[in-house]
Amino acid sequence: MNFLCAMLRSSMFVPSPRRSSHFATAAFGLFLATALDALPGCSDSNQPAGPNGSSGGNASDASGASDSAAVAVDSGATSNDAGVGADGDAAAASGPDASVTQDGSATTNDGAVADGAGADGDSSAGTLTLPVQRGGLDVLEFGSLQFAVNPALGARIVSFKLDGDELLTDATANAMYFGSSLWTSPSTDWVGAAGVIPPAALDRDPYTTTVSADGVITATSAPFTENGKTLTVTKVFTADIPNQAIVIDYKITNTGTAAFQMAHWEVTRVFPDGLTFFPTGTITKADVNTQVMKLQQAQGYTWYDNTTQVKGSGESQGGFDTPGGFIAQDAPNHPKGDLLFVKTFKVITAAMAPPGHFPVAVYSSNPHTYVELEEHSAYTSIAPGTSYTQTVHWYLRRLPVGTDRSIGSAALLAATKAVTGK
Repeated sequence: MNFLCAMLRSSMFVPSPRRSSHFATAAFGLFLATALDALPGCSDSNQPAGPNGSSGGNASDASGASDSAAVAVDSGATSNDAGVGADGDAAAASGPDASVTQDGSATTNDGAVADGAGADGDSSAGTLTLPVQRGGLDVLEFGSLQFAVNPALGARIVSFKLDGDELLTDATANAMYFGSSLWTSPSTDWVGAAGVIPPAALDRDPYTTTVSADGVITATSAPFTENGKTLTVTKVFTADIPNQAIVIDYKITNTGTAAFQMAHWEVTRVFPDGLTFFPTGTITKADVNTQVMKLQQAQGYTWYDNTTQVKGSGESQGGFDTPGGFIAQDAPNHPKGDLLFVKTFKVITAAMAPPGHFPVAVYSSNPHTYVELEEHSAYTSIAPGTSYTQTVHWYLRRLPVGTDRSIGSAALLAATKAVTGK
C-alpha cells in the first residue's frame, strides 16, 4: 500500500478507533526487501423453523459478525489448485466455468483431524439440533458446540461457544469490528477517506441465506463493485459433527466482464488477554503498528501473550508467515477451563500474499477490548464467470483447569496437536 493508504487506515470509524497502522507501508517495505515484484496497481425470525428454510435478513436482525474460508464453483467444473509455484505467481482460473479452490485441511488431504474429541474428551459428537434458523440467526448446534451466523449482518459469524462459554467478541467490544468477518484483499480495493470500512454489501448488508435439509447454511451477498472489480461473496457453513468442528467455505465469484486478482481475508475477533501461537515461519514483523508487539519464540512456535500489551499506548500488530497452516489461541478467564481455539487454512508464502499484506496477522486494539486473528488466501486471478474458494476449519476445545499457559507450554502444544495432527 502507498503512503496515502497508510494515512487512510489511520482514519478510524466513529465512535471506535481501529488500525491507525503502518501495516501497509511495513508490508510494502518487506516485499521490496524480499524482491517481490507482483504488486498490482439473512434470517428473519418469522421464517420457517426447520432446516429447509430460506432467510433474507432485515436490519432489525442485525446482531453479531464474521466469516472464514472457501467456496466451490456453482457449475461444478473441475477446480484448479490456487497454489503458487517457486516463482510466487498465483495460479489463474481458466475457462468460464473454472473455479480455484484452497483447501484448509489441517492434516490430511481429505481434511480429517487426528482427534475429533479434542484435548480433554469433550462430550460426544451428537446430532445437529433443530431448527437451525432461530431468533434471527442461523445456528449450528451439536455436542457441546454452538456456532451462530447473522444473515442480516453480512452473514457474519457472531458466536462460537463451547458449553456456553463464548469465544468471539460482540458489539460491546467495538460497535463495528466484532465477531468474525470475511473481507477481501488487498484492502486498497476498498479503503477510502472514511478509513477501514469494507463495502456494506460484503460486510454489513443482508445476505440471501438458505439452509439445506442436512443443515448446511449457504449465504450469498448481493453483487457489488470495488475498485472496478464486480463480484459476489458466498459463505457456506457446515457442521463437521464427527470431528466436532465447523467447516467454512468462502467463495468469491467474478460477476463482471474482466478478470481481476483478489484474495480472501478472514478477520476473527476474540477477547483480550489470551495467548496466541503458531509455527514460526521466515517472517516475523512485530512493529507494524504504534506499539511494538512483544513476541517470543519457543519450541519452534511464535507466541504472543496479549497481557503484555501496554494499555493506553496504542494499537499493536504483527505480520507473519507460518508453515503450519493454523493459528491457535488460548482464551482464558473461563472457570471450567480455558478455551483452545484452532483455525486451519491453506499455507501460503509471503510471495503469494496480496500486496501490502502478510499471510497471517495478529492485531490488538486500543482501547484494549479485542484481538484479531487474521489469515489471507493466495492472491489469485479470477476470470469472469468463475469463482475462487478458500476453506477454513474451526475447532474449539476445553483445556483442563490449571493447564500451563506459559510461553512454550508443552501442554498447549499437545492439545493443539490433538486437533491438527501435527
